[in-house]
Amino acid sequence: MRTVMHLNLRVDPTQYIPQIREVPGYDYLHLVRQPKYMVDMSLLNEKVHYLNEIFTPEEFVKKNNINVLHAHHAQLGMLLLPFKNKTNLPLVTSIRGRDATLANQPVGYMEGVKKLFEEGELFLPVCNYLADRIMDWGCPPEKVKVLYGGVNLEQFKFRPPNIAGDSQNILSMGRLVEKKGHHVLMRAFKKIQGNFPSATLTIIGGGLMEEELRNLAAELQLGDSFQLFSKIPKSLVHEKMNQADLFVAASMEASNGDVEGIPNTVKEAMATGLPVVTTTHAGIPELVTNNVEGLLVKENNVDELAEAIEYMLLNRAVWKRYTFYARKKVEQYFDQQQQLQTQAGIYDELLGGLE
Repeated sequence: MRTVMHLNLRVDPTQYIPQIREVPGYDYLHLVRQPKYMVDMSLLNEKVHYLNEIFTPEEFVKKNNINVLHAHHAQLGMLLLPFKNKTNLPLVTSIRGRDATLANQPVGYMEGVKKLFEEGELFLPVCNYLADRIMDWGCPPEKVKVLYGGVNLEQFKFRPPNIAGDSQNILSMGRLVEKKGHHVLMRAFKKIQGNFPSATLTIIGGGLMEEELRNLAAELQLGDSFQLFSKIPKSLVHEKMNQADLFVAASMEASNGDVEGIPNTVKEAMATGLPVVTTTHAGIPELVTNNVEGLLVKENNVDELAEAIEYMLLNRAVWKRYTFYARKKVEQYFDQQQQLQTQAGIYDELLGGLE
């Protein structure tokens, strides 16, 4: 069996573990830069290694019978270029969002990316939007293949939306950073509160903006209608999804230029039968067509988002149609098992072309 050496930012369940550990027909080594990035100890095993402890790449590759290098962000691809040059192994680099921008990047990042485009064999942006971005930067189109992130459809099972009920529970999930647009959603929620006094808004996520968002909730006087959970177990996440009536993702380009690919949380909501309202940001229109799988509004637009949420709450009958097509879309293009098979095929093609 062939082995892929993966390098990603940290070892935790949010970091696309299946794309590293469950690719059919391929064994793996899971690398992070140093031990402090080993975040979830339940994922530690004998296949986890630290890049800063590998002093002789040639010996490491030979000992572990490695066939392919796969970096899961552009900046990690740059880190692996010396490793690639010493071992002469093909390098695959996934492009996931911020790495296709100059947002908070170090000096010389663009030069490093262009060197990566020149020397790396293959680039796997997670949506067509990011593919266009890196090709605009000079990545050769023949080196680009879009590989969508997948959803485990066994874990996220479909249930019909709550059309007959009278609850109005709105849910959003994602890191508490500017590009997730939680602050925009909170302001939109405030605008509809007068017409929907029993509506609730729950946000699940951790991050740098937690204090800012809690202060905003106080400023807007959202009261008990608003909850922010920064750290909750996975079982409670599923419970909150089951209690929700509507899922909203207000993704937007951050002031520093940071962008999304396609948020996995939207895919998961669609898979489970939650009607969705989201934005035209980045790759999201590849997942949601307006008025087909859900509603799309302009990013960073409080008024449009409030109108869309209000429309959804007043027209629950449309949820059945939206959620039917949403689940169908996820099954067709974002099924984790299909995407892992596609990933295996990409490795097969790359290695076959080098033999």
